[in-house]
Amino acid sequence: MTSPADNQPGSAGGAKDGPAPYSAEAADAQMLRIPIISVAITGIVVTVLAYIFGGVNGLVAGLIGTIVVLGFFGGGQYVVTRVLRNNPAIAMNTALLVYVVQMAVMFGLILILQDATFFNPKAFALTIVACALVWTIAMVLTMTRTKVLYVEPGSGPGKTP
Repeated sequence: MTSPADNQPGSAGGAKDGPAPYSAEAADAQMLRIPIISVAITGIVVTVLAYIFGGVNGLVAGLIGTIVVLGFFGGGQYVVTRVLRNNPAIAMNTALLVYVVQMAVMFGLILILQDATFFNPKAFALTIVACALVWTIAMVLTMTRTKVLYVEPGSGPGKTP
């Protein structure tokens, strides 16, 4: 008969006692996983619809829009995460600034490319708006459901990493 401890991950062979140590990088990766997957799925759906209704130009617009949103929002989250680690006091200001800049740049892209002929501008705009909304909602849901340590274990006065 096995004990409940035998069913725990990492208990086989006695190689590991307890959970894996906390790492900020692992927490960041976990926080980004759901928004990236959600935007990728949304981008695929909108791109397929754009292809059905707009042909190859719609397909190109959907792909470019999805890549733009993943790049801008993923990069923005990276910047916010770095600032949060280095200077938590200005993290909220940085997050707000990054979000406003992202929205302004994407709105600018929509305006600049509204007369483009190599792709469907309406499909591009729809893809950007849909993916940006999905990213924001997924990020909010992920942040509310994830427990993030405010202080890394083992850090403190007199301890160097």
